[in-house]
Amino acid sequence: MRVELQAVVDELKRWRDAGQESVYLQPGTLEAIQAKVAEIRAAASPDTLPENQRREVEPAFQAKHGPTPTRRPRIKQDAELIKNFIKEAEKSPGSAPAKKKVAKKAVQKGQGLPPGVKEIPAPTEFELPGGDKQTQWDWLRDKVLSDEVCNEHLRPTKKVVFGVGNLDADIFFCGEAPGEDEEIQGEPFVGKAGQLLDKIIGAMGVKREQTYIGNIMNWRPEHDKPFGNRAPVEAEINYCLPYLIGQLEIVKPKVIVALGLTAANGLLGYDPERRMGKVRGQWLEFSGVPLIITYHPSYLLRNQTNHSKRLVWEDMLLAMEKVGLPISDKQRGFFKG
Repeated sequence: MRVELQAVVDELKRWRDAGQESVYLQPGTLEAIQAKVAEIRAAASPDTLPENQRREVEPAFQAKHGPTPTRRPRIKQDAELIKNFIKEAEKSPGSAPAKKKVAKKAVQKGQGLPPGVKEIPAPTEFELPGGDKQTQWDWLRDKVLSDEVCNEHLRPTKKVVFGVGNLDADIFFCGEAPGEDEEIQGEPFVGKAGQLLDKIIGAMGVKREQTYIGNIMNWRPEHDKPFGNRAPVEAEINYCLPYLIGQLEIVKPKVIVALGLTAANGLLGYDPERRMGKVRGQWLEFSGVPLIITYHPSYLLRNQTNHSKRLVWEDMLLAMEKVGLPISDKQRGFFKG
């Protein structure tokens, strides 16, 4: 049991370091873990527990087992391991402990960047050139791909990521920051999350090529871990935002679908207190364009329940209605019940 719990704790820490703010638990899971803690505490020798817990269990232990036996360090380690797991799992978005931990990791002054990452300058203003959409898009793409700041924050051999798709698209999907697959190929949403997004788009009755897909960020934020992703800080989002706005000005979509909290913060203004549950599923606006916010496909990969899928699909139905896409009874019934 101890080995399995350690694996769970390690995975939770990895999610936390990658910017994951909450953990979904199946009904009964937390109760089962708490029951395990109670079982271990009941079996533990009092002198293996913290002082406050020792006072609680020592009388009952001595009544049943006699004088306190020799110390049992493994019991203590197991109890601490499970308690830490519950502590991590029960963290609610925005809770004080979570904020303190994030603040402690963001040690570079001013911008909250990890150690060794260069500070991000303010964005420079630019105007799109004249000409048709393709001419403007080609110019903007070249500008982003050659941007000095974007390139100096790349990992060796990796690529700046620019948007792709139909320049006359009705729906503009706005993602967060590139991941490992995206920085290799230089295109947004090409990994597992991208494959799921393709399936969602297909379920809407359109093809990926008929939409436009861009990101808030044009490079994968650096961090000191060998795996996972880091959520970008406000300065990084602000630097790349004009490039996203330029793409929106070229495409002129009827609807923006923001995928994930980072995209929401980029479009609505950075707010560390913002939570997806508060902003998803309602019509907002960005630069005069209707905006709907929903969960990132990577969220669905971690939370593969009909409830999670239905929440995202309801947001897609709203987008479909807004742009006039036909919706069948079958589509309306996806992931119900």
